[in-house]
Amino acid sequence: MRTFPYPLALALLLAACASTPPPSPEAAPVAGTHSAEVGAASPTGADPSAPSVSGRSGSEGVAKQEPDVPSGADAARIAELARHVTPLVDAFMNTEALLTQDGKRVVFVSNRDGLPQIYVADAARPDSAAKRLVTWPERMSIEALTPDGQSLLFFSDKGADENWSIFKVGLDGSAPVELTPGETMNRDSPLLPELAPSTVYFSGRRKEEVPAAVYAVPITGGAARVLYRDDKPGFLTDVSRDGKQLLFQRYLTGSENYLLNLDTATGQSRQLYPLAPSQVTITAARFSADGKTVFVATDAGGEQNLLLALEAQSGKELARYVVTNPTTAPIRLVMAAKTGHVLALTLDAGNHSELRLLDARTLKPLAPVAMPLGLGGAQGFSEDGRKLTAIWSTPAAPTDAWVIDVKTGKATPLRKEPRPSLKQVPAIEASITEIRAHDGLTLPINVYLPKGRSGKLPVIVAYHGGPAGGAKIRWAAPAAFFLSQGYAWVEPNVRGSGGFGRAFEAADNGRGRMEAFKDIEATGRWAASQPWADPSRVIVYGASYGGYTVLVGLTRMPGLWRAGVDMYGVANMKTFMATTSGFIRELFLLEMGDPEKDAAFLESISPLRDVDQIVDPLFVYAGENDPRVPRSESDQIVHALRERKIPVEYMVAENEGHSLVRRDNVIEFLSRVARFLEKHAGPAQTAQAH
Repeated sequence: MRTFPYPLALALLLAACASTPPPSPEAAPVAGTHSAEVGAASPTGADPSAPSVSGRSGSEGVAKQEPDVPSGADAARIAELARHVTPLVDAFMNTEALLTQDGKRVVFVSNRDGLPQIYVADAARPDSAAKRLVTWPERMSIEALTPDGQSLLFFSDKGADENWSIFKVGLDGSAPVELTPGETMNRDSPLLPELAPSTVYFSGRRKEEVPAAVYAVPITGGAARVLYRDDKPGFLTDVSRDGKQLLFQRYLTGSENYLLNLDTATGQSRQLYPLAPSQVTITAARFSADGKTVFVATDAGGEQNLLLALEAQSGKELARYVVTNPTTAPIRLVMAAKTGHVLALTLDAGNHSELRLLDARTLKPLAPVAMPLGLGGAQGFSEDGRKLTAIWSTPAAPTDAWVIDVKTGKATPLRKEPRPSLKQVPAIEASITEIRAHDGLTLPINVYLPKGRSGKLPVIVAYHGGPAGGAKIRWAAPAAFFLSQGYAWVEPNVRGSGGFGRAFEAADNGRGRMEAFKDIEATGRWAASQPWADPSRVIVYGASYGGYTVLVGLTRMPGLWRAGVDMYGVANMKTFMATTSGFIRELFLLEMGDPEKDAAFLESISPLRDVDQIVDPLFVYAGENDPRVPRSESDQIVHALRERKIPVEYMVAENEGHSLVRRDNVIEFLSRVARFLEKHAGPAQTAQAH
């Protein structure tokens, strides 16, 4: 079950790899999207200075650039590297998990067959065989189990284009039925009220639009009717069990949100929080089991994160829970047991996740949940509220399903399947450190090193997407692979990252971007100065906004890096703002600037303006169907470097969007990146040997 995106929309807006491999459990990317948590790049035998043309990109008059096709020795080496990549990619992840109504089965999403798909297994036996529910050609996400225990709703798009449609399929694997055929649009997670399951509710918008609308569609399928329209961005977060109320979050900016209660019979709205205009961020909202209370997670406009219990009709505060240790951790997800006695919270503690259980009546803490340092989140309660499913990942263990005893807080594996290929991964030494920025601001950094290392290692400095995303300690196949190849892997959280407080997240807005650029240099130079680092072989790496960071680094501090890996990064702010989705453009007005009022500033922070400063080899990856950072952004940077004969390799996946999730694409990407870096920046002995 995907957790809702928008509280982290900005944060994961251009999030790296949904990195996905699978989406981040506590905050999926924008509006019903899944990204890939991978990244890689490589060189080819093609002449980068002689691209062929197959049409126009539509941005700044740059021709659509042909991707490179490796040949000769490069192709042979890539095939050899693929044999090392494949076992790590095949160390599958289980990324969503819910118990069936009778508690006997677990329904979960896994990428074991090369793409996120839905499986069913015996909940009492973690080692039981997983049965694929249905063979499906696209990625899938579990959205809800039907109250009768017979079916489930799932989401799927085409070619990762993020035009999500809602489907219903029987738990016996009977043929899926599309509930929302017809109009193509970006739909958000469907909501199905338990006591009135004849209607499915969802919010959505067309790609080019800013406003959102709320729709109702019969569970049997048919025409969707509009219940509510808003002139601002927004999305549904919950439906009451009786189906009479909906929670709608107006998302004016990342720091100004409003929560509305919608009447499903009339479409009338009532503002619940804040009761007066105010600059607050709302990160989650959920009804109580009886629908009389609404639980709202918010920063209340400050650095202290809270969970408020509000009267569902008046918005009157009934109770509050104050987040501590750390106070700056947003509550990204609230789940309520239908028994009405317990809540589960997923906290974004900046560089890791935390789970907490609260009494639903008093908001007092219950038994602590001791999960290992890593990334994860709550998934759903059992019917009796005694168990909570969760997913979790650590540097040494891919994302997997767990079950938590609500009374004791004890967590045990819900799935326990062998992944023999993990034996090929060197023992990983993961740590979190901090450095000081030029102005004294604390910048957290995650460091992954192979144990038993010797000598100086080339360093990959990987920047997350967002901008307000966050680098969290977790399992990541790219990091594990490059560690096995003799690299160090470093993930900075520069100013603007989410999970470290309201002020830290807003510190890069507008002209604060220039301060964030200084953080890029500071963290890169820190990595280069470490005793385990080869300062002459530092690679800048990132996806989405992280890809933009790569281009900023290569244009503004070219002497720091040896090479770069750019996954669907923004090259030109003007063309990006003109071609991205309407929702993202609206959010970036505050984050980056207005294309009309701030045109000169946006031009000044566009890497394409300073492309003549790039002297380092660059690997570029793009998804053909990317709705957030269109392929034309990658075409522009590739064209500019080919014109100047700077070594550049271009990979385009025809069946990906703002993503890298398909097994074959991931293997190709990592293998090609590894070969590219061998040539230009890898371990000295490896580069010489090949």
